[in-house]
Amino acid sequence: MAGSWHMDDTCLSATTGSKPVGDRDPSPLRQRSRVGAVWPGPPLLFLGLWGWGPSGLRARAALTTRGAAGGRGERPPSPAPRMTGAGEPRREEPPPQPSAGLRSRESGARSAGGWERAERGRGAAARPATGPPPRRIGPLYGMWLVTFLLLLDSLHKACPEDVGTSLYFVNDSLQQVTFSSSVGVVVPCPAAGSPSAALRWYLATGDDIYDVPHIRHVHANGTLQLYPFSPSAFNSFIHDNDYFCTAENAAGKIRSPNIRVKAVFREPYTVRVEDQRSMRGNVAVFKCLIPSSVQEYVSVVSWEKDTVSIIPENRFFITYHGGLYISDVQKEDALSTYRCITKHKYSGETRQSNGARLSVTDPAESIPTILDGFHSQEVWAGHTVELPCTASGYPIPAIRWLKDGRPLPADSRWTKRITGLTISDLRTEDSGTYICEVTNTFGSAEATGILMVIDPLHVTLTPKKLKTGIGSTVILSCALTGSPEFSIRWYRNTELVLPDEAISIRGLSNETLLITSAQKSHSGAYQCFATRKAQTAQDFAIIALEDGTPRIVSSFSEKVVNPGEQFSLMCAAKGAPPPTVTWALDDEPIVRDGSHRTNQYTMSDGTTISHMNVTGPQIRDGGVYRCTARNLVGSAEYQARINVRGPPSIRAMRNITAVAGRDTLINCRVIGYPYYSIKWYKDALLLPDNHRQVVFENGTLKLTDVQKGMDEGEYLCSVLIQPQLSISQSVHVAVKVPPLIQPFEFPPASIGQLLYIPCVVSSGDMPIRITWRKDGQVIISGSGVTIESKEFMSSLQISSVSLKHNGNYTCIASNAAATVSRERQLIVRVPPRFVVQPNNQDGIYGKAGVLNCSVDGYPPPKVMWKHAKGSGNPQQYHPVPLTGRIQILPNSSLLIRHVLEEDIGYYLCQASNGVGTDISKSMFLTVKIPAMITSHPNTTIAIKGHAKELNCTARGERPIIIRWEKGDTVIDPDRVMRYAIATKDNGDEVVSTLKLKPADRGDSVFFSCHAINSYGEDRGLIQLTVQEPPDPPELEIREVKARSMNLRWTQRFDGNSIITGFDIEYKNKSG
Repeated sequence: MAGSWHMDDTCLSATTGSKPVGDRDPSPLRQRSRVGAVWPGPPLLFLGLWGWGPSGLRARAALTTRGAAGGRGERPPSPAPRMTGAGEPRREEPPPQPSAGLRSRESGARSAGGWERAERGRGAAARPATGPPPRRIGPLYGMWLVTFLLLLDSLHKACPEDVGTSLYFVNDSLQQVTFSSSVGVVVPCPAAGSPSAALRWYLATGDDIYDVPHIRHVHANGTLQLYPFSPSAFNSFIHDNDYFCTAENAAGKIRSPNIRVKAVFREPYTVRVEDQRSMRGNVAVFKCLIPSSVQEYVSVVSWEKDTVSIIPENRFFITYHGGLYISDVQKEDALSTYRCITKHKYSGETRQSNGARLSVTDPAESIPTILDGFHSQEVWAGHTVELPCTASGYPIPAIRWLKDGRPLPADSRWTKRITGLTISDLRTEDSGTYICEVTNTFGSAEATGILMVIDPLHVTLTPKKLKTGIGSTVILSCALTGSPEFSIRWYRNTELVLPDEAISIRGLSNETLLITSAQKSHSGAYQCFATRKAQTAQDFAIIALEDGTPRIVSSFSEKVVNPGEQFSLMCAAKGAPPPTVTWALDDEPIVRDGSHRTNQYTMSDGTTISHMNVTGPQIRDGGVYRCTARNLVGSAEYQARINVRGPPSIRAMRNITAVAGRDTLINCRVIGYPYYSIKWYKDALLLPDNHRQVVFENGTLKLTDVQKGMDEGEYLCSVLIQPQLSISQSVHVAVKVPPLIQPFEFPPASIGQLLYIPCVVSSGDMPIRITWRKDGQVIISGSGVTIESKEFMSSLQISSVSLKHNGNYTCIASNAAATVSRERQLIVRVPPRFVVQPNNQDGIYGKAGVLNCSVDGYPPPKVMWKHAKGSGNPQQYHPVPLTGRIQILPNSSLLIRHVLEEDIGYYLCQASNGVGTDISKSMFLTVKIPAMITSHPNTTIAIKGHAKELNCTARGERPIIIRWEKGDTVIDPDRVMRYAIATKDNGDEVVSTLKLKPADRGDSVFFSCHAINSYGEDRGLIQLTVQEPPDPPELEIREVKARSMNLRWTQRFDGNSIITGFDIEYKNKSG
């Protein structure tokens, strides 16, 4: 059937078909779409539009779509039920043949660019061969039914625009990974996609990462693995750098926030506790002093009192920060020794501090002194924070807390303890300046700090998915919640977005991305990154841009109405941006007045709905109504005839200008109804009279492939309104001939050659204007380029061809009919030559190296690198495998990101471009080995008073210097005679021995050997423990009775060995 409807997976669309009327379904009132939903769709709409109404017409319509280039999509016409001229109903039987010309006469394919004509009978429309009899619908009711159904239909067609592929993050909060060098780490890619996305890792600089054997590897599933490594293999680019991972599929490409990957070494450190003083009844505070170099990784796990772990209770408290508080200090607290135990977060190593003592004095009147205070800090919302504050003094000071100068509000989340103020479930309103006031009768003191509660950044980018047309305006909004003082960056497919003519970034915080006249290249995944200090949050959106050429998705049908019988026509169109709809009658724009009113609105899905309402129509309001939808991309149109009953006549017809070689449609502008037939004549000959002419039954004449000599002239439209009475109008068709450019080619050109290219127009109406362009820019004579133009020819002359003349040249010819062009490419061929030749050079093991080689020529030469292993004469070169570790740079040099010993040998840089002979140059790469410690003991034991030797083995380029350090101090045997250093070169390795003569208690520290040469430095750590007899304990006689006594002793230095028992000896005083 004509004007049929199709529901595909995207949207509902109107088309024309060719199914005969008699083959229609008997009850086309409900139809099931492809997705399975039952919907009262277009067939119900057809009942109102194509229905058997009072006009007696079962009509058809046509649809024409024009793209940006003005092309016309065509659908073949379909046969229609016939009607007699007087409008009376008649039986369903083949009608008698009218006089010649009533039916379509054609000498070729039946096609009218989508235009169709309803055949006419004598009244009501012919009924299908099957199905129930039609109902008659009143004109006013019918009009509103049609309008309602059109609106209902447009709602059914508001299909969602969904993007078939997706990207997502598994864990976009991962922003830091710290690991022990002795353990290694595995980092899964935080990004993923569906269907499966390609996962890749990069450094924050944007460089691809590459596999380094036994050090770094990216698995097929996108997991990054860093293997355990020795200090000598440390490389800051690998083990202490920012990485990010990307996921890419058809939807686009997204990147994770930067992830700081940092390796932590086994560092020599000690923890200390200092002796403290306190008055009886006051508070004592012990702090575990951890070196700043490891404070980030080392935490206090427990405290000991006389080798027994302290359980926080009664008078003993351990703070969140690892401090030990003793409240209500008593004299016996001075008899114990206090130690802190720490643990390294990544290596798992524990340390025990020295033993500290507490000196307890009797209370003495004094002003308060702050023992432990707090400093300004930032804490995440929802966490718990402790603000330590305690003081000594006598009388015992009272403590009062203030926030922003006012007493603390009542809140169950705030707890005052002996250790200070604890705030749980932090909120942003808890931010402020906190003051801890301590006061007694002799004075006061205070601790002050600023607490900043930070809300985690959260980013929401809208819309999340957008499918729109080329030429649309796209607006992306990045909404942020969380603490202020953030910065915003935009990315598209992981590349930083920079403003240009189409893209602008707006808003106080750059939170809005605006794309005007969006093109296909703007499609992809857009990400909004918000950063505040070390915190980053992001969200992304998928933008898909497609051809936004308008298309008519719903329309009106042809009909017959009586004078004064109002009617409404509707056109619905989609496109991107949403199109604007205009109306015309018989090719004349419709002027809005009291009888002709239009309204237009856009649905939420972007569909533009336009109505043409005609009240009190007269005969002159009949004719071909056309709705045209236009936007920046192109246009589409639909037209159908509305007949108003009355005496037929023909409107004055306007002359037509056609373009030779193209198709032209001529419409007979007949009004009034009924009439018998429409015929066309040229030079008194009934048309069609050749294969290029088609006359359609709706009165349209189509001329295909218009020819100036044959088709130019007067055409007569004759309408038979009574058996012996006709009316006619003539129209003049003028044919303009566009220019025709003869083919031309650029011959192969070399530098310095003369070049002459003519552009000749072999046909076309004069005057003809000819211009030249190169790569889209107008060419003006000068700088060795000359353009000479005559009446129908223009020549391009280049006096001395050079590389700058490479490009696409276009000859453009224009006249009143059209503008045509012909484009050809000029390639100036230049053989390859070296700009920078390779030379022998050194590479350093573990570092990056560049083998320089730069060539030019045209076409740009292809460079291949080859390698011959070994230091002898090269026997056979093999292509260098290009992996992540080895790449060819844009300037043709070879980049080795991580030089290995296997890279030593000859390298050949070879270039070719098909012009002349290939060129090549070889060079030799020597790999220099930086000093590396290959062997040393991690821990060892010495006996005090005995000699001890520490050995350290190194390899690398000679000379190698090995330096010994004790802690942070360089050992100089000339100054400290107790140490001696001996070094021996064994050929492959250098062995250095540090001799301790003898070992002392002070040698229980970390020693380090440093190997140094011209290419690098390495260090080995040795923990030496010097064992000796323990120090005697401190003995205290607590109580003496006649037959017994109470003794108490405190363990002192254990000699770096576990004490297994104590012996108690006594002797008589008299002895």
